[in-house]
Amino acid sequence: MKTYIGDSKLEGKGTFAKHLLKKSEHIKTLSGEIITLDEVWKRIENSEENYDDPLNLNEELFLDLDEPSRQINHSCNPNAGMRGQSELFAIRDINPNEEITYDYSTTVGTHIPSEIWHMKCNCGEKNCRKVIANVLSIPKKQLEEYKKLGALQDYIFKQLKSTK
Repeated sequence: MKTYIGDSKLEGKGTFAKHLLKKSEHIKTLSGEIITLDEVWKRIENSEENYDDPLNLNEELFLDLDEPSRQINHSCNPNAGMRGQSELFAIRDINPNEEITYDYSTTVGTHIPSEIWHMKCNCGEKNCRKVIANVLSIPKKQLEEYKKLGALQDYIFKQLKSTK
């Protein structure tokens, strides 16, 4: 096990590195139940789910994250990113006991308008955007860096290619 859950300065609980994690090292594959967008909305309406909990897998499917996968907080200056469908990996070296974070906007596709899905950001970073929204809300320079690092899910890469 590479991580542990502890109290976060960012929000509630967070996930922390047990030991040094090297740049590009696999941290974990996020897990949970695969559900449709309709099921996401149903669970939100029934107060079984928060609208910011499920992870987009593509335009139609979501991963209703299990509790350990939900304990990874957002940062506008993250040390981890997503690749493939739901693999979390280090985008720089992560020190022991450092909280692991990723940019939630990198997982929200262009098919979800910012008017429909967004949340307030409290990461406190110098480059904090104050609002977390879809991938197009990420400043161009930072988005290009995520692309170079391979820190975007496969479906996001595909969507960005088709929006050029």
